[in-house]
Amino acid sequence: MANSGQTDTAALVAMLSERAAVNVRLALVVDAQQWRLHHGQVTLDDDAPVKERAWRYSTATFLELCLPGPTVAALLQGDDQDVHGLHVVSPSPPSSSASTYQLRGQEEWGRVTTPWPRTEWTISRDASTPQPSYGLLVGDGPSFLNFDQALSAFLHQRPHDSTPGRSDLWRIVLPQREGWLSRITIGADLLTTIVDGEALDGAVLELSWAAGNECQSVDGAGAYHFPLPHGLAHDSLLMLRRADQWLDWRSFPAPTYGRARDASVVWEQPGPELELLLANGEGKYLECKQEVPEGDSRKKMLKTIAAFASQDGGTVLIGVRDDLQIVGLPEKPTVDKQELQVVGMIRDGVEPSPPYESRVIDHDGKKVLAIEVSGGDQMYAYRDRASQRPEFYVRVGPNTVPARHHEIAAGFRQAPTATTI
Repeated sequence: MANSGQTDTAALVAMLSERAAVNVRLALVVDAQQWRLHHGQVTLDDDAPVKERAWRYSTATFLELCLPGPTVAALLQGDDQDVHGLHVVSPSPPSSSASTYQLRGQEEWGRVTTPWPRTEWTISRDASTPQPSYGLLVGDGPSFLNFDQALSAFLHQRPHDSTPGRSDLWRIVLPQREGWLSRITIGADLLTTIVDGEALDGAVLELSWAAGNECQSVDGAGAYHFPLPHGLAHDSLLMLRRADQWLDWRSFPAPTYGRARDASVVWEQPGPELELLLANGEGKYLECKQEVPEGDSRKKMLKTIAAFASQDGGTVLIGVRDDLQIVGLPEKPTVDKQELQVVGMIRDGVEPSPPYESRVIDHDGKKVLAIEVSGGDQMYAYRDRASQRPEFYVRVGPNTVPARHHEIAAGFRQAPTATTI
């Protein structure tokens, strides 16, 4: 994550105090017969009008509204305020500083993705703060099984999942729309990027790689082209900058591990992407299978997927031999049926369900099935069909080996226990 650091909380209070109004989402819980702030999310975006919402239950209330900046600043520094007919008790931040992150466009963090870059500040909740009630929520709003589901739906319009719980008391988001890369198309011999933005004067586009770089002046929003006479080099970096300050960027490393797909990057010819994926060979983050596995080979693949999910992620390529020759999936059964077969194997053999995506890559008419597994920040087990006993594994170089007791214990200690937001 680029440009992380700390910001004094007093500076954030001053910034909010100077604004006439800000957009906020508040999650309140009942504590000792009073409404306590559990989480506050502030969006400093004058271009995004708020559609006010209020979900009210006996033990929790969720509010989305526009509030005066000084009111939100007071809540941030721990002063109680009257909001939407409720007296809100706001805890003081346990630290005098906020974690600060500068994020590029299309970068997901905390379940939020925006086309343009943004700055985010987060302030942690005191670890001793009582957790919300986990009973059913029924009232003046949609019904939910528990607080976690309601909060995820209210903030993200997405169901609660097993991603690690967050412990933010406050989250403040500031969009950076000076300039951004809205779409990048990578062909065999040309990279095209669409640049957008509100203040592009003096901006420069730079494509850099290990052996050199190329720069272009940006004279406004539009399409810009970089010839690729030798294809896209490994570990290339495309940056939109002004002097020594970046506005937005994308990197194109040899993608040797599972990762979220970037909707702004289009590989016009998927072949180069697969070649990048295979550039470093099989190792800690890559496993190749010639065909959909059966028997012991099936068991080995599922153990590897569990190990990928338990650590930093990884990719399984089906249709590639161990010597990295791309042979493609057989014509029968259909590619769709083979993909469903693998998805069923993962569903039945790995617990809990690991975070992954499956997709088919077309390379010179040959179909390769990629299973891209993200690191899940907890332990995932292979469950043997016969014994039904969970088995835990880790990746050591190109090998999948049984996890040691301390590795299993560490994995469970970091498993999610707090509220996902």
